[in-house]
Amino acid sequence: MKKIVILCGGIGGAKLVKGFYNNSDIDLTVVVNTGDDAFIHGVHLSPDLDSVMYALAGVEGEFGWGRRNDSFEAHKIFSELMKGFDFQLGDMDLGVNLYRTQLLNEGKGLTEITQSISDFLGLSNNIYPMSDDAVRTKIITKNDELLDFQEYFVLQKATPEIKEVIYLGSNEASVSEEIITIISNSDLIVVAPSNPVLSIQPILSIEEYSSALQRHRNVVLVSPFISNKTIKGPAASNFIDLGFQTNSSGLMTYYKGRVNKIIVNTGDKKVSSGEEVIETNTIMKTSEDSINLAKFICEL
Repeated sequence: MKKIVILCGGIGGAKLVKGFYNNSDIDLTVVVNTGDDAFIHGVHLSPDLDSVMYALAGVEGEFGWGRRNDSFEAHKIFSELMKGFDFQLGDMDLGVNLYRTQLLNEGKGLTEITQSISDFLGLSNNIYPMSDDAVRTKIITKNDELLDFQEYFVLQKATPEIKEVIYLGSNEASVSEEIITIISNSDLIVVAPSNPVLSIQPILSIEEYSSALQRHRNVVLVSPFISNKTIKGPAASNFIDLGFQTNSSGLMTYYKGRVNKIIVNTGDKKVSSGEEVIETNTIMKTSEDSINLAKFICEL
């Protein structure tokens, strides 16, 4: 049985994880970004964790976030009272987040809570937050404005140009010995096609993860870029803002020393690219696409 660890963010990462998840020949561990966790409506949200769990349970919303067929009555009332509030949180989603908040207030750790929610959704207990400690992604814009992640991403629609990104708390955040041991003993580490700056780097900003990837001999990155762009989300503009090319060359520079191979979409490999850059279809429109990409990665 092949031991595989996936580092991922929310929607794009969840699509890839789905391709690996029900393969009985794989011992899978998923480490999920929590840099965009936040308190909204007075409750603790873990958007990427929930996107991954909802996707694997087959209950994700139409656009990859939230719950399918959710209602928004609580949000409607809250928004009316607040005279407009753009962060939409569905009623079923709110119930999960109220539960998470309650257990955090009782002193439970995010890992334990995630396993409890996984049980509720009928999933295996192999989904982990990157840390039980708080690491918060903060954006410094080109206008020197400091924004919380959700303010940047949701309220301002990820439109401000980025000058710098801070992963507040990463120097103090701890990682369980269990996760580091799993990573060290894995046959393959996969970095999902999630936003490098906002979804993957929060994980790697914790030294234990970055060092674990540097020590590992088989780390495969799936490019988030298709023809130098992204299907959705601000990953391309974020990369450009920070001075990186939106191709395999830029990714290799950004992840220098931490990945061994990069998988790009068919047609995106440059003539000058080395053997570490591999082409295949990386566009995951269907579950079959995700499964085929996962099989391709396993066979490398």
